[in-house]
Amino acid sequence: MKQMTITKLIAIAAAGLFSQAAFADGGTVNFSGKITDSPCGISASSINQLVQMGTVPAAKLNGAAGKKADSVPFTILLTDCGVTAKGATVTFSGVADATVTDILRISNAGQVGISAATGVGIELGDSAGAKIPLGSASGNYVLGVGNNPLKFMATYVSTGPAVTVGPADSSAQFVVAYN
Repeated sequence: MKQMTITKLIAIAAAGLFSQAAFADGGTVNFSGKITDSPCGISASSINQLVQMGTVPAAKLNGAAGKKADSVPFTILLTDCGVTAKGATVTFSGVADATVTDILRISNAGQVGISAATGVGIELGDSAGAKIPLGSASGNYVLGVGNNPLKFMATYVSTGPAVTVGPADSSAQFVVAYN
């Protein structure tokens, strides 16, 4: 009798599994990420940020090369820095201006039918305003344990005597090197 009961239970359990599989839906879960041996992480808000440069009258930049608008601050936030994090430099790269080759070229950022401003580029600098030429490392930022905000400035600068109006967008990539 016990043998018959066990056999019936096994048969009922198997039938339940097969019937449940017939009504199951499924899918895929993908995971993406990266493990690094960097002394710090970079905040997600710093990886792809937008710096609002504002609206600048052409008259402020017209007249000579090298005239500057007001600087706009931005920050790259290093996170979870450990005890091995002593210092860091940041190198910016991007499409260089044709006239002043160590600053960013202006584009119209995909605005169809609208010409970009000319005679102007974007100069990058450290928090004190010292210029950081494209492709060159910034000065050293001393790091401590925890989060470390690295402060920078972006400035419109005229590249010639005449600036034309229009969108004045650009982009730069950055690399953090630890020392």
